[in-house]
Amino acid sequence: MSDVDLCYMPASEALKRFKAKKLSPVELMEAVISQAAATKDTVNAFTNTHFDEAMALAKKAEAKYAKGKKTGPLEGLPIGIKDESYIKGKPTTGGSLIMKGFVADTSSTMNERIIRAGGIVHARTATPEFSCAAYTWSRLWGVTRNPWNPKFTPGGSSGGSGASSWRPGSPI
Repeated sequence: MSDVDLCYMPASEALKRFKAKKLSPVELMEAVISQAAATKDTVNAFTNTHFDEAMALAKKAEAKYAKGKKTGPLEGLPIGIKDESYIKGKPTTGGSLIMKGFVADTSSTMNERIIRAGGIVHARTATPEFSCAAYTWSRLWGVTRNPWNPKFTPGGSSGGSGASSWRPGSPI
């Protein structure tokens, strides 16, 4: 199975394969990181990445599955979180220059639950400034491009999320 196929495997299938020891969270995270690198300059979907930390967490998840330990409902799954939603200890800019350098001292309830369930935040997805535009552009991060047609944006507040879910080879 190619890296691209791994990246777009449904989460339910990835979890099933983790439990059957036919796929490891490390293999999946490596594929996701590779895809992020391949589309970075063209698409610009992510504001911040946490790849080293994500790989370390994927290794911990892999060990849990290997030993048959109890796992969370999202254990080992790569998760991109919108760059407006707080994660304790991580930069959160909301796409705004006035938030540049801000590091959250708390996590939003939603993000806390994702992390507690074993989801691994590997990246923050781009948003327009304070998610208040119909296109994803900010003076802080630039333009996020529509992967099917880079002359366009993928849309507004969740543009980075939408652009990062593009599957290469999909029809334009």
